[in-house]
Amino acid sequence: MTERIGIIGGSFDPIHNGHLIIALDASEQFELDLVLFVPAFQAPLKSKAPESTPPQRMRMVELATEEEPRFACSDVDYRCESTSYSVRTAQILSQEHPAASLFWILGADQIAQLHLWRNIEELAKLVSFIAFERPGSAYHFADELPTHTRILRGQSRQLEISSTEIRDRFKSGRSAKYFLPANVFDYIKAENLYS
Repeated sequence: MTERIGIIGGSFDPIHNGHLIIALDASEQFELDLVLFVPAFQAPLKSKAPESTPPQRMRMVELATEEEPRFACSDVDYRCESTSYSVRTAQILSQEHPAASLFWILGADQIAQLHLWRNIEELAKLVSFIAFERPGSAYHFADELPTHTRILRGQSRQLEISSTEIRDRFKSGRSAKYFLPANVFDYIKAENLYS
């Protein structure tokens, strides 16, 4: 039977419980055997660099995923040490897992930008997309998407957590304790991140 692997890319600055819940929902709703969290070295559509370093973001993802056997942290983008393009990530992962079906997990708000992703024609051949609506966003499919693009709709939860809010909470001295895994929270405090 073909292995089914989900991929979640992002800055993960920091990773939080919202990311983990979406990964869990995707793995259950679409019978994924594994979900790979891929921290971007530098996300192409973000003008601002992450506040934590690539090794710090990798470590936070490793900590967040270490207790769930269906989750793993992948250093595929980190190894490239350049702007992280999803098509390159998918090409490398398809070589590393040649017998697997790949599913790219993303928020419905990103579907509207999907036609802007580098070489979307090739990416859509390598992966199916699993989209989850976020609070305040809805599915909007751009006309420019290749006809062979496969988009599956996940059953969404109304859960609003963002890395931006978590960073702001650390900066302002408010608690972010219940927004992310305890070991990630402890790591951020130990490393004095976002203060």
